Amino acid sequence: MKKINHQLCNIFELTNYEMEDEFLLKLIRRNISKFKTSSNPSIASYLQDKALSLNKQNSIRTYLLIDSDTSELIGYFCLKIVIIKFEINVSKNIKKKISSDAMKNNEFPSLLITKLARDDQYKGLVSGKTILEYAFSIAYDIYKKTALKHVCVDWYDHFKLEKFYCEDCGFKIFQYRNTDKGKIVSAFYKF
Repeated sequence: MKKINHQLCNIFELTNYEMEDEFLLKLIRRNISKFKTSSNPSIASYLQDKALSLNKQNSIRTYLLIDSDTSELIGYFCLKIVIIKFEINVSKNIKKKISSDAMKNNEFPSLLITKLARDDQYKGLVSGKTILEYAFSIAYDIYKKTALKHVCVDWYDHFKLEKFYCEDCGFKIFQYRNTDKGKIVSAFYKF
């Protein structure tokens, strides 16, 4: 893989700056509007249509991975602290693996990676795992400061996503949920 110099930016911090760097903000907005993911266009739409407003509402935090040389958007991910409630069919053994409190309370607190995507033009240049490692880095910092030890992710059932999250990145599946749009898989990572 070609080495791409990159930096991580937090939308919340960028939009709350004294606008001394208006150029940077305009550049990021332009790059957000050009962001494309052909494998899941709704992920690009979310970034373009909802990410800024949800960050302003303090509902979520969106992080942008920027190419330092071209200022183009490589990828992004969103983080949110949530309480995960178990589906009825989750075994006591799985709950216990997550934590004794999870088993007792039938729920557990977690940092949820709600979105994770890479722009099509960086496919083969920057791995999804590289983007996820930035999310893990932030999650680990939160863990050290607050003892929040779980990171969770959900995806619509697809073998490539399961391979990526579970085999490549170390997540463990703990439940499945059927929705109108399809089967959702939930997995956790524990520090």
